[in-house]
Amino acid sequence: MKKILYVPITILLFIVGCSENPSMSETELALLALIDADEAMGLDGLGSNGDMDPDHEVGLETGGVAKIYSDTLSFGEGYRLRFGRRITDRDRTVEFDVDGDVAIGLITYTITGDFITKAIDTSNHEQIDSLSFSKEFESMFSRKVRFVQVEDANNPDGYRWQVDALTPMTGGAGDKVSIATLSIYALNDSMEQGDLLYHFEADGLGDLFMDRDSLPSFTAFSKYIIESSVENTGPELIMDSTGVGEWVLKNYGLHRQMRGRKYLNDKGMFLDAVMNDNIHTGVWRAHGPGFGQGRGVFRSFVEVIDLATIFVSDGGYNAHVWSIPYGIVRP
Repeated sequence: MKKILYVPITILLFIVGCSENPSMSETELALLALIDADEAMGLDGLGSNGDMDPDHEVGLETGGVAKIYSDTLSFGEGYRLRFGRRITDRDRTVEFDVDGDVAIGLITYTITGDFITKAIDTSNHEQIDSLSFSKEFESMFSRKVRFVQVEDANNPDGYRWQVDALTPMTGGAGDKVSIATLSIYALNDSMEQGDLLYHFEADGLGDLFMDRDSLPSFTAFSKYIIESSVENTGPELIMDSTGVGEWVLKNYGLHRQMRGRKYLNDKGMFLDAVMNDNIHTGVWRAHGPGFGQGRGVFRSFVEVIDLATIFVSDGGYNAHVWSIPYGIVRP
């Protein structure tokens, strides 16, 4: 068994383009190139390049439906909230274990940037400076990727490597909040919860290999219920009568110019069964695969973030993320 450690992404990209580097074997370079080329992997889409409305879509195929911006985060004091991340730097290390015709890659990302909160006066749509701020953050994420050799008569070696499976990517910063489960249900014509389609649990998630050719798949422009149970060790910042101390958001898409975000609520409203039971629920309308495309692969980032991170300038940064790739198929 052979173990190889790769260093930060800026150096990695140089190595990929330098086939004469004597320290890199053809196998190592081939595996790294597969990671770089796969749309199911990576962190693009988690950052929004700044503050955004809690519910939004940018650059995705919506099927001709006008976007309705949410007012769920409008407060009695007469302001709305916009928030997001601007990622300023990222590093990646990849460690490979190559054993015959199978290889496992452990990918670790470290990202730094600014978390930005802006309060908007609803009467004149201007920023309220006293309630707006930004704070620096650093987060770490990891996932595993399995590669296998497949026959290829066009290759002189008679085979090539391909991505066989990958685990969800997990990570974040701080230890106050975490995701316990994620469930996705069909939404029937009566706007009621239908069949359970996918379910993920924290226990064993880091070793849950998903077949690359059988990722969770959704029909474009259909609606689904997203339900996530979370844990919050506190102390919790409580903003309203619901007693909720964290928010859960589903980020989705490919990159900051083609992405969306959906706020899940724990207020006992809009298909959420019980207020403040740490189960957050929302309805997600799947976007299209892209104009002219029959299907496409995208990335989701389901995150729980404590309210002190969002509302308090010196409240620290506590967020936990699960990233699960998914497919969209045109009906």
